[in-house]
Amino acid sequence: MNTPTQPPVIELNNVTKRYKDTRAVDGVTLRIDGGRIYGLLGRNGAGKTTLMSILTAQDPETSGDVKVFGQHPYENDAVLSRMCFVRESQKYPEDFSPAQAFKSAALFFRNWDQDFADRLAEEFALPLKRRIKKLSRGQLSAVGVIIGLAARAELTFFDEPYLGLDAVARQIFYDRLVEDYSSTRGPSSSPRTSSTRWPTCSNTSS
Repeated sequence: MNTPTQPPVIELNNVTKRYKDTRAVDGVTLRIDGGRIYGLLGRNGAGKTTLMSILTAQDPETSGDVKVFGQHPYENDAVLSRMCFVRESQKYPEDFSPAQAFKSAALFFRNWDQDFADRLAEEFALPLKRRIKKLSRGQLSAVGVIIGLAARAELTFFDEPYLGLDAVARQIFYDRLVEDYSSTRGPSSSPRTSSTRWPTCSNTSS
């Protein structure tokens, strides 16, 4: 008896994104299946963030076909509610503390895991009551990492999540990402995607 093939979580066909005379993404075709962690490798300006912005409907493609969970994501709540995108330049209200950012995230992500967020905050030694605008670059990255992991979205994008993290914090991120993936996700689950500047290779890719 043949096992039915799972449809791809992400499918792009000849996708291009132009900004005036600049092609940020040029004719990309790819298929991403569930149940894995992927990494996007490329130099600065290669289009990694632009590609993730297209997939998460932050910035629509100029041409080509984009499908996430079998549908086009732009202005599609049924698709967008299943995703989490943590940008490298993620913005938060200036007067927010990390604790307030997590409380807000819980309103957006239906599978939000507060216990996991609390555990990660403790491991990252994150000052939960300090204003976000007063956090260090590494602490700010830790806020994004915690939201991305604790959201427990079906599809999660991290855009250079390690920036500013010291060696210990980077290892915590990698360990918890793989640990959480191994314990909660099976062959039919959706992927997590991380972008990395070449030649630095993140061990979250597979």
